[in-house]
Amino acid sequence: MALVSRALGAFVVVAEELHFGRAARRLHMSQPPLSQQIRQLEEDVGATLFTRTTRSVQLTPAGRLLLDRARRLAADADAAVKAVGRLARGEEGSLTLGFTHSTVYRVLPQVLEAFRARLPNVELELKQFTSGLLVEGVRTGRVDVALVRLSPSMLDTELRAQEIVRDRMMLLMPADHPLARLDAVPVKALEGLPFVAYSAEDSRYFHEVVERVFARHEVRPRIVHESFLPTMVALVEARMGLALVPAPAVAQREGVLTVRPLAGVEDGLDLASLHCVWRRDASNPVVRAFVEVLLQQNTAPG
Repeated sequence: MALVSRALGAFVVVAEELHFGRAARRLHMSQPPLSQQIRQLEEDVGATLFTRTTRSVQLTPAGRLLLDRARRLAADADAAVKAVGRLARGEEGSLTLGFTHSTVYRVLPQVLEAFRARLPNVELELKQFTSGLLVEGVRTGRVDVALVRLSPSMLDTELRAQEIVRDRMMLLMPADHPLARLDAVPVKALEGLPFVAYSAEDSRYFHEVVERVFARHEVRPRIVHESFLPTMVALVEARMGLALVPAPAVAQREGVLTVRPLAGVEDGLDLASLHCVWRRDASNPVVRAFVEVLLQQNTAPG
């Protein structure tokens, strides 16, 4: 194959120069070996490629056909080499990206815009699930990389995790709730109040964060329902109870819903981390490219 490639390359140069001496100089070789190489090529293809006289060298019809095909082969080979390079650098290919609901308000839009601008030729498949399902998807290879709320119990040695941002947990309530008059709400004020909590199964991470806050302050609201984030917002709007939500997850709606920070909480106790998770042995180069874009857009703490 290498010999054929070199012979075709030499043929193309001779065909472009129509002069063996000039072609030999372009190829940094002497003329006799070049002439021998062309004669061998003619024998291999079974056709005369050049008509030679003492004054000129011209392509035969077979030579013109071979020149056209050789140039196509060279262009295809060059394109193939460049495509492989782009794939190896993560500039082409595909990526299955998983994300949780709480990422759609801040992290996801920015990183998708930046990723598309930098790597427009990568095909993206988006999957929205709970964090537990996404981590399992990464572990089994169904998801390349995921943006999740990572509970320590979800992680194992097969996975890598990078913290992206930290969101403060805020008290979500109807805008006319008595606690909305406060600039910050003491955790103790939540004792016995109706509360919409996170499901330990569907929202394990947020469940653990909220339980940690309540346990540290020895406060126990009255749990009226357990669910996950989008439904919880609707339940608060329906006045079923209050809820703790990550700050970016709920836009304040004038006259309907509002949020307030918690007062008197130890540093970091009310922070919820967002992580990027991928397999340590990930073979898809696009994963590395995505993580680079993500880290350029977001750095913890938030």
